[in-house]
Amino acid sequence: MNEHRWSSAKTIFATLVLLAMLAWSIAPVASAAAEPSHADEAALQAGALVSHLDAGDADGAAQDLAAIKKWWAKDKNEVKRQSLDLALEIDGQIAALSLAMLSGKPDEASSQAGNLRFSVANLRDGAFADNDGNSRMTLSAYILKLREAGDLAKRQQWDEAGLSVKQLQQQWLSVEGDVVSQSQRVYNDTERDLVMLDGYLSNPDQRKLAAPIIGRLVEGLAPLADAQYSWWDAALIPIREGMEGLLVVGALLMYAKRAGSKPARRWVVGGSVTGLLASICAGFAVVLLLSSSAFGHNNLLINGWTGVCASVMLLYVSYWLHRHSDAKRFNRLLAQRSTRALSGGHMFSLALLSFFAIVREGLETVIFLIGMASKMPATELAAGIAAGLLVLAVAAAIIVKAGSRLPIRPFFLGSSVIVFYLCFKFMGSGIHSLQMAGVLPSTVNEALPDFTTLSLYPSWYSTLPQLVFLACGCTAAVWSLLRSRRRRAVSLS
Repeated sequence: MNEHRWSSAKTIFATLVLLAMLAWSIAPVASAAAEPSHADEAALQAGALVSHLDAGDADGAAQDLAAIKKWWAKDKNEVKRQSLDLALEIDGQIAALSLAMLSGKPDEASSQAGNLRFSVANLRDGAFADNDGNSRMTLSAYILKLREAGDLAKRQQWDEAGLSVKQLQQQWLSVEGDVVSQSQRVYNDTERDLVMLDGYLSNPDQRKLAAPIIGRLVEGLAPLADAQYSWWDAALIPIREGMEGLLVVGALLMYAKRAGSKPARRWVVGGSVTGLLASICAGFAVVLLLSSSAFGHNNLLINGWTGVCASVMLLYVSYWLHRHSDAKRFNRLLAQRSTRALSGGHMFSLALLSFFAIVREGLETVIFLIGMASKMPATELAAGIAAGLLVLAVAAAIIVKAGSRLPIRPFFLGSSVIVFYLCFKFMGSGIHSLQMAGVLPSTVNEALPDFTTLSLYPSWYSTLPQLVFLACGCTAAVWSLLRSRRRRAVSLS
């Protein structure tokens, strides 16, 4: 037991050191960089280029591209001084677009032109990370862009409003840390509304519903525009994001402890630590190699797919815990096979589920903390991260300790309910992330429930899998109850 406690203490200490290094690496650096290049005309030219390519006007597109190249030759060095990542991004897009147009590939040219339009719009709006890792996009500027999109919707300029909302979805990654550190509710509601907006504007029958949604977004975000941060705000980020992952890992650790399997416990801890290290390495990669917005888009994909995968695995774990809630059945399981000799596949599944649970929340935490880094001293940021981790460590110890003292039936039944809740929630939030990333359509159905705390969104893409999971859970519970009654009837007879 002492050896186990010492091992846990060493793990926590090493994690604190890694997080302190991460905080130092993303700390704000004084910068005297110039203001963003004036790219208004280039943004308009990029929009015209897309329109000409969509209309099949090759001559008009060639003239637009020539104008963009002329602008880029003039302003390229200035953009490099501000953000080398963004300059390389635009440079590559112009080159790829030129090649596609010369090769007579209209589809590829349209795709590259759309990417270029987004990049130039980000330059114009300041929605990029500069060479010191600081974002130029403020929440106040974001709210102003929302109001402009609302004006477009009121004037029934639907195509322009739709494009503006798609840009706002991408630019949300630059300001989401400002929001989540102050209000989890506003953060959840904003992500939901951005997907709903895209869905409304894409459907001619629902476009008139867009303006009220934009008004609701502005009303929710406006009070948070002038944020002031402290170490406690930094601590709340890992606490909020880590608690759900902790419940998954805690349930697996309790299972391993009740089964008396040290190998199973090591696999769970190993998967969790690997997920944490992957998140920290991603943080360093964002700071040193990538822009936060570029990584943020990939993070939506990662969160989406890991959420879906973890949800499917958690459905099985919930069923397994419920199935073995009978003390006699669990004791028979232990008697049939040594817990030290569980199959390698079973052990790997425990590690994989722990990894998914941690990395899903860890990557989100990294993005949020990087967003806060330029707005508070590095010492306060490091103190907040350390405090948040310590709170999670204490919570984990309490969960495992309390779970080991419960009788087998309440322990397994309670764990199965918690795991099923997370399974239900991860599926909804995973599908929603894929919609934010543009992998799935942002369709909206007003008849569906809308409750972001449970990851219930008014879209059949997320609601249908959740209904399937709910039906599976109810079926398993009823089947288990009927089987238990049959056993009792047989034993009495």
